[in-house]
Amino acid sequence: MSDMLTHWATYDDCCRLAQLDETIAPDFRRLLVSNASEARFGTLTRGGGVWMEPTLRNAMARWNDPAQTERNERNVAFVLGGLIHQSCDRVMKPLLTKAGGDDWSKVIYQMQGSPQEQAANAEQIAKTQEGSAYFDAEVFRQVYLGGSVEPFNSLFLAEASPAGESFEAVIKAMFQRTILTSHTLKPEMDNMEAWLDNLFDRVQALPLKIERWVQVFKHGDPAKAKALGVDEGFYNPKDPLIQAARLLQGGNPLEPALKRQVYEEGASTCAYGDVLQTGLVYLRSASAFWRGEVKAFSAPNYIKQHAS
Repeated sequence: MSDMLTHWATYDDCCRLAQLDETIAPDFRRLLVSNASEARFGTLTRGGGVWMEPTLRNAMARWNDPAQTERNERNVAFVLGGLIHQSCDRVMKPLLTKAGGDDWSKVIYQMQGSPQEQAANAEQIAKTQEGSAYFDAEVFRQVYLGGSVEPFNSLFLAEASPAGESFEAVIKAMFQRTILTSHTLKPEMDNMEAWLDNLFDRVQALPLKIERWVQVFKHGDPAKAKALGVDEGFYNPKDPLIQAARLLQGGNPLEPALKRQVYEEGASTCAYGDVLQTGLVYLRSASAFWRGEVKAFSAPNYIKQHAS
C-alpha cells in the first residue's frame, strides 16, 4: 500500500461525509477543510498510536490561547489525518495480507530492509506491491477520475516519455545540487551521537516502484483485478458510503434513506466502504475525547486476527 492514494482518497471522502455528521466535533469538521495540507501529511505518517492522543491533548490545553491558534490548528489537523491513516490501515492491511499471500507487516519490514533482505524477498515484495497497486489504481480511477480531480492531475500515473524520464532525472539532480550548495552539514558538536541518531532516523527510504503503479493503472490485467476483488469486494459503487461520497463530491444532496444508512446504520458493503465507516467512527471517538466525554480514544492501526 502506498499510504498515499487510498489514504488520501479516504481523507477526502471522510472529509465530505464528516460535514453532515453532527457527532463529529465542529472544530474537526472545520479543520478537515481549512487545513487540508496538514491533514494530508497526517495521513502519510505512521506511528499514530504513539503521537495522536498526546498531540491532541496538548492542543486542547492551549486551545484558548490566541498566540497558539495557528500551531494548535495545524497539529489538530495533522492528528485528524493520522486518524484517517489508522482507519485505512485497519481495513487494508488484512486485505493486502490476503492479496500478497503473506503478512503485510512482515513484507513491509522486508521492503524497508537492507538491499540483501530486499533481494532475498523480491518475489513476495513484488506480489504485495502489485496487489496494492491494483487497489490504489481503482481509487485513483473512481475518486480522482484518473487525475481529473485535485490534488492530482493526469500526469500522476502517466507513462513517462523519454523526455519525461529526462525531466525526472533533472529533478533528482536539482536535489543533489541543493546539497552541493549547502557546502557542509552542521552537526551538534557537543552531542554528536544523538545528532547522528536523529539524522539517520529521518532518512526516508523509497521502497515502492512507481512504474508498477503506472503499469497497473494503464495496462492492468482484468483477471488479476477480478481475483483481487477490486470491482466488488474492494470498491463497490453501490456501497452506501461510496454512493454518498460521490454524490457529495458532485455537489448533490443525500436522500434521507441514504443518510440513515450512512450515519445511523453504518451500512458498508465493501472494503473501501468499511474504510470510510471506520474513519467516521475514529473521528467520532476523537470528538468524544475532544469534548471531555471520555479520557482516551481508540483508533487501532491493525488487528492481526482480521487478516485470516
